[in-house]
Amino acid sequence: MKIIASLILIFACSIAYADRLLDAMPRTMQAENFVLPYSTGGKLNLEDLQGKFVLVNFWTTKCAPCRAELSLLEDLRNQFADEDILEVVAIHAGPDVIGVNEHLDISPVNYPVVMDVNLELGHWGIPSLPTTYVLTPGGSFAYRAVGSRMWNSPQMVDFLKRVFKDYEETKEAEK
Repeated sequence: MKIIASLILIFACSIAYADRLLDAMPRTMQAENFVLPYSTGGKLNLEDLQGKFVLVNFWTTKCAPCRAELSLLEDLRNQFADEDILEVVAIHAGPDVIGVNEHLDISPVNYPVVMDVNLELGHWGIPSLPTTYVLTPGGSFAYRAVGSRMWNSPQMVDFLKRVFKDYEETKEAEK
């Protein structure tokens, strides 16, 4: 029942934000590298993902829309899997490692989920959760979404395809 309520809330939020899927950010802002631990051990280095667009989603287990978004992000990632142009990273804000692992046992995802236990990335400008950033293959900020989005919707997929295409065309023109 909680999942259905969460999905209804995400849908309602997506209608409210239908006029703007993502907010553009100045491309001159570079994302600072981070190294964060997975909830199951090991570490993720953001620099290792350069060369692709990276969708960085900040979430917490205490936020129902955040938890529901994880499966939407999984579906979005799968829609771009053949193109190998998009990476998704979920960053849990806070120390709830047990809660993260319990959630992932119930709703597993195939993208990295890491822990920002001490909220070291607060300087990214995260006004509320969920907040999601789209980084360019060069590591600069491109777009931000504050609040829930229907990440797997046809509108979002088409929007991101245009973003990816425009970026590639701009890079080609600069050569």
